[in-house]
Amino acid sequence: YTTKGKHLTIHDRRYIERWNKEGKSNREIARLLGRAPQTINNEIKRGQVLQQVRKGFFKYVYSADVAQANYEKNRKRSVKKLILTKKMKDKILHYHHQNYSPEMMVKAKNIEAGVTTIYYWIHNGHLGLTRKDMLYPRRRKTIGKQASPNFKPAGRSIEERPEEINLRLENGNYEIDTVVLSKAKNKCLLVMTDRRSRHQIIRLIPDKTAQSVNQALKQILKEHQILSITADNGGEFNQLSAVFPEEHIYYAHPYSSWERGTNENHNRLIRRWLPKGTKETTPKEVAFIEIWTNNYPKKCLDYKSPKEFLNGG
Repeated sequence: YTTKGKHLTIHDRRYIERWNKEGKSNREIARLLGRAPQTINNEIKRGQVLQQVRKGFFKYVYSADVAQANYEKNRKRSVKKLILTKKMKDKILHYHHQNYSPEMMVKAKNIEAGVTTIYYWIHNGHLGLTRKDMLYPRRRKTIGKQASPNFKPAGRSIEERPEEINLRLENGNYEIDTVVLSKAKNKCLLVMTDRRSRHQIIRLIPDKTAQSVNQALKQILKEHQILSITADNGGEFNQLSAVFPEEHIYYAHPYSSWERGTNENHNRLIRRWLPKGTKETTPKEVAFIEIWTNNYPKKCLDYKSPKEFLNGG
């Protein structure tokens, strides 16, 4: 006999129906399928349906389709509903306050629930959270802008970027961006993200000017090995060549943020701590966010953090 607990499949049931019609005994069918005779007895009882064999005469016959439908119905009834216990709720809320997404709670922090289940609990108020508490509430679609046909990038086009950078084959190739905290012309963040390891460098700078960007970049270059930089065509990046080799700077097409998708996606992690409209932050808080993002697990890194990835974990 086969191992205990192995369920019959629809293919097994087709064979049972066929051999039953041919007049084979339940014991013989069990032998042919490698099953216990009692399994076949129970299966035939489960799949019986009243069928007219000739005018005015009916008898019970085994139907594979009826048996399969009954089996699936019973399986649905037997699935236990996952109960949101206080312990699990506290654990989910703990990681939520640490700005972990439901997917990372399940994959990296071993929350014993499905991702969709956690979202269901959030949307239906079981966790005491509202739409405002969601990491990324749904936003309305915006109409995309188009660049002037006469536009020229500030330096080498992204189209000239070597294939080894495009394919993320080595660490040290960074995308650069600024994250504006509020509409007022005050402090903002300079953010650099490694294309391969997703390692982030975050610095608080006085304003969104080329001078402030270059001043911060000078210090970053003393602390980190940067092989190339990919930037957008914002005015704050049009003088990068003053502090970094021009032949290793690449500019994306205008209004094409997807060309710096690594940078753009990781900026969303920063927004979990510093949402739009934040008026004040400190170098200490920015340093904390940098450490947090570099220890946050990433799906693209097989749920390792950038720090673990760089350390060969």
